Amino acid sequence: MKVLCAEDIVKVYGGSLEINPTNILNGLNLSIEGGEFTAIMGQSGSGKTTLLNILSGIDAPNGGTVKIMNKYITSLSKKEKSIFRRENLGIIFQNFNLLDNITLAENAALPLIFKGVSASDIDKKIKEYFTLFNIYDIRDKYPYNVSIGEQQRSAACRALINDPCIILADEPTGSLDPNTSKNFMEHLQMLNEEKKTTILMVTHDIYAASCCKRVLFLKSGRIFADIYSKGDQSAFFNRILDTLAVISGE
Repeated sequence: MKVLCAEDIVKVYGGSLEINPTNILNGLNLSIEGGEFTAIMGQSGSGKTTLLNILSGIDAPNGGTVKIMNKYITSLSKKEKSIFRRENLGIIFQNFNLLDNITLAENAALPLIFKGVSASDIDKKIKEYFTLFNIYDIRDKYPYNVSIGEQQRSAACRALINDPCIILADEPTGSLDPNTSKNFMEHLQMLNEEKKTTILMVTHDIYAASCCKRVLFLKSGRIFADIYSKGDQSAFFNRILDTLAVISGE
């Protein structure tokens, strides 16, 4: 089942709407099937984060459409986009966006609190996802009392707790050291494999990308290459490295 479909996405900061090499996005097309674990890569300034913001409805394209679960989010009002995002998407930010004055569990529970879910049901969800990410024993601590990696896993729990149709992650390992990054990616892999969660992740981290099943490469505002893993992570890592070298002209 197709979860997300973007067609002819154009994003321009100043200038005309004509397809132009200087545009951020140039008539880009992509689709994501349910259960996929996909990374988006490209050089700095290639439009990766801009694309993710458009797919989530945080930003609007100058042209083109985005459809998620058969809903054209590009035609929704700002308020409707906010509600759709809260009820259907899970977003993991590089800087976590956790509130320091409430506990990790309370941070994660916010999407359910906004929906009016009962306290007992919230507790069940907290136990399910905090156990999955191996942080249930620190659920009552505050963000500033735990490690960066534990903060990121808490942010992932918040993104997942509403059972979203797709997780959108923007450089989720960007603030993590190599060991913590590896641990976090293992948890995302487990989530994808065991729960069939659909994940679309922007990253510059080759190792993180090699944990995915598919990698899309942006260049000049379009998809330059689209490669799939054959199950061998080391071989996939090398294919990603080779593709990035081609993009950079090396």
